Amino acid sequence: MSRKEIHDLKILIRSLDIRLKNEEISREEYDDLKAKYEVKLEEELKLVKDTSLIKNLSYISISGSGKVTDSYISISGSGRVDGWKDGSISISGSGKITDDEIKVSGSASLPGNLKTHTLMASGSIKVDGPIETNVFSVSGSCKIRGYLVAHEKLDISGSGKIFADIKGGQVLSSGSLKAVGSILCVNAELNGSYKIDGNVECQNSFSSGLDSECTIGGDILCSGNVRIEQENRRGRLKVEQIITQGDVYLEGVTASYVCGKKVELGPECDVAKVEEKS
Repeated sequence: MSRKEIHDLKILIRSLDIRLKNEEISREEYDDLKAKYEVKLEEELKLVKDTSLIKNLSYISISGSGKVTDSYISISGSGRVDGWKDGSISISGSGKITDDEIKVSGSASLPGNLKTHTLMASGSIKVDGPIETNVFSVSGSCKIRGYLVAHEKLDISGSGKIFADIKGGQVLSSGSLKAVGSILCVNAELNGSYKIDGNVECQNSFSSGLDSECTIGGDILCSGNVRIEQENRRGRLKVEQIITQGDVYLEGVTASYVCGKKVELGPECDVAKVEEKS
């Protein structure tokens, strides 16, 4: 039951007094209905309290201005929240925390084993463990001490360091990205500089704009097209193998083996073996 419905139930209970006074209902009906409504109200209030965002909070400190309710915490200035999702959150700047969404402008430190629908941050964030979201968007810097899952979209603009695998629908990166693991996604678009220790595995396509030295410790494995272009002549990528069912266009790539439906090597490529499979 929503808070509006709880509010309506309270009004309904108060209206019984008016109905009784106007002799619209008998005393027996009044007592019976009031008892039923009050039991229902007590049950719903308990349910709201049990599922409250702040039920398990052990400590809240806000310097500046803020607001704390059962459903959200808003901080403008700096603050710390302990006990949320079995961890603590500290924010310097402004932020909003709900069961489904975390928004931060400034800097924030978040607990690990975090599950939320949306995380959006401008500035810098640190997550002390793995995180799972539908949408993860950071403009600035982020450090995740665990795996990062973004089922729909992951977008890092600035710098990011992930201490395990990255899994997502669409994975976008511009700036600097380091992953101590693999990237497993539907589509990947990596621009700027990046270092991926494992594989990059895409259900569909992979694209990259190179403007510095980039490395992928494993392979690029795709079902769709692979397109890697230099933003300037300094941009290069070292990767073990590129294997896809789609077309491949490469610039500035060093690899031991490239296989695709059609393979075209542009400037500054060093590929030991090329194979085309229709």
